[in-house]
Amino acid sequence: MVPFKALLVEGTSGVGKSTLIDALIRRHVGASKPRKIRTLVHLAQSHTYGPLAVPENLGTLTVEANLRHLERIVGALEWLHASVQEHARPWCFVLIDTLHLTHCVRPGVVKWSDVEPFDRRLALVGCKLLFVRASPATILERGIVPRRNEQFMKEYAKKFGRTEEEIHRYFVGEQETLAGLFSHSAMPKLLTQEDETVDEIADEAHRFWIEEAVESGSAANLLRQESRGQGG
Repeated sequence: MVPFKALLVEGTSGVGKSTLIDALIRRHVGASKPRKIRTLVHLAQSHTYGPLAVPENLGTLTVEANLRHLERIVGALEWLHASVQEHARPWCFVLIDTLHLTHCVRPGVVKWSDVEPFDRRLALVGCKLLFVRASPATILERGIVPRRNEQFMKEYAKKFGRTEEEIHRYFVGEQETLAGLFSHSAMPKLLTQEDETVDEIADEAHRFWIEEAVESGSAANLLRQESRGQGG
């Protein structure tokens, strides 16, 4: 068993990433014996995306600043990986709520060619990539309707459209763009299905994160995505 277990969760807004990560954290802690919880790191979007938000809104964010931000995060993950290599069993567990794939669409100043070196560095430390996909109806129900009176819809999302319909259309299109980026990643990767329940996704994601190999119904899907990435 490798000592470093990292999972990057990507997907557009409203697909259930935060709900999934919360379930994974609770499952991991609940399954651990007393005083046996090893290092558990959760990088929420306040760490992975938040520092870019102010310069994004001001229109001052540069490619160089975005890459410096990625360097800090990926460098920290490389340090966490290196620090546990003397252990023969899992010792450090990491969950990351969006990173370089999302940066290519939001804020959108970087392109895949800019962030691909970070993708390969993540692959070298064994980080896995999970892409959470949802139907257009689910994106509307989870990502748009509940946020009608929140800052997200009243301010942030206005850059993507003037109406709910336009904003919804943007996020459905963003999902397709992210899926294309996902196919190019060098990391071991898993794509969830639109018709899976939250519990089914959590079960599958937990196995993918913790186990050495995927032993689930999506194993064939994983292999298909890896083949697409190698051919892209």
